[in-house]
Amino acid sequence: MSDPNQPDQFHYLDSSIVLAYLLEKRDDLQILNGTRNVASSRLLWTEVSRTVHRALQTQRLTPNEATRVRHTFQELAKGISQITLGESVLQRADGPYPIVIHALDAIHLASAEIWLRGHDQVLPWTAMSIWSLDERMNQCAAQLGFSTPLL
Repeated sequence: MSDPNQPDQFHYLDSSIVLAYLLEKRDDLQILNGTRNVASSRLLWTEVSRTVHRALQTQRLTPNEATRVRHTFQELAKGISQITLGESVLQRADGPYPIVIHALDAIHLASAEIWLRGHDQVLPWTAMSIWSLDERMNQCAAQLGFSTPLL
């Protein structure tokens, strides 16, 4: 894997890795501490919120634990650029992918593609690392030419 702190390296966070960090205390994201160019779809904020609500309803989290998770996410989110769920993202997510993936994964990958294309300089797809714990999403990202450090 290339150095995550290179100024021309971009990092896209899928909900699976963020939720594992928040709920399971996985440390995969520690390598990105202080790294620039980290982003995720607006969808991430919704998925984290929904997961916390569901965990409270099913008593997987206590109210105090839920507060801690929300606070931890707020701190983490300060370093994550939020990609708008605009028409360009949704149109790309509607299209074909090299392997079968879920709709939300397609939205995440489309967000990563649109974010990378939105930069003035022309960058290779490998300049984008997709951080996900979902095997099919990692496989799809790799087939699209993205770096997949957790594959």
